[in-house]
Amino acid sequence: MNPPEVPFYEIGPGAEIAPNVQLGYRYPGCRVPTRIGGRARIHSGTVIYADTTIGERFTCGHNVTIRAECEIGDRVVILHGCTLEGRMKIGKGVKIMPHVYIPSRTVIGSMVFIGPGTTVLNARFPMREAKVGGPTIGNNVVIGGGVTIGPGVVIGDNVFIGAGATVLKDIPANSLAFGTPAKHQPLPEKFGSRNDPRQVFCGLDLWDNRPGDETWKEEDFFGRAEWLSEQQP
Repeated sequence: MNPPEVPFYEIGPGAEIAPNVQLGYRYPGCRVPTRIGGRARIHSGTVIYADTTIGERFTCGHNVTIRAECEIGDRVVILHGCTLEGRMKIGKGVKIMPHVYIPSRTVIGSMVFIGPGTTVLNARFPMREAKVGGPTIGNNVVIGGGVTIGPGVVIGDNVFIGAGATVLKDIPANSLAFGTPAKHQPLPEKFGSRNDPRQVFCGLDLWDNRPGDETWKEEDFFGRAEWLSEQQP
């Protein structure tokens, strides 16, 4: 019988960890423990590898896999069945809906929404060439459900991508993209200029009934001051 492993993770106060969660999964060559900030909520079936750092108020659904060398900011929500393949950076206030696949070498900004069933790619010719490079996604981006984003694509700030689109080329900031392959046009004014920070507060979803809070600081996410000013009558 093998002796029990020493825990290989550090987590802040107020965390809620369900049974059958594996934090600090050790792999050959791992160096440092998983580090997660305070007030995290992590549901059963989730595995988070060593060498990954996650900020404050992290919310994680069931059966999520987060591999090594991920840097994830504060107030990020990742829902059930998602896979993050490691070696990526995710900003603050990002909400990733169920069954999303994100490969290594991907960079995601702050206040980004990624719809369910979205697939992100990092190789144009897999198994044919060694080159790997995921997309770079800016701040305040909305990605609809079932979108496919190709390798190396750059998506600017405040881009809205319609459901089912296939994005194979760069999309400039303040654009609406749709179709297969995706085309883009200037973002209509009715779409606004940034995402609503309340959408990553606790208490808005049935699966997370913790009360909301007003502890946001300007540095917690991109564009808070501008967003608040736009809400004034």
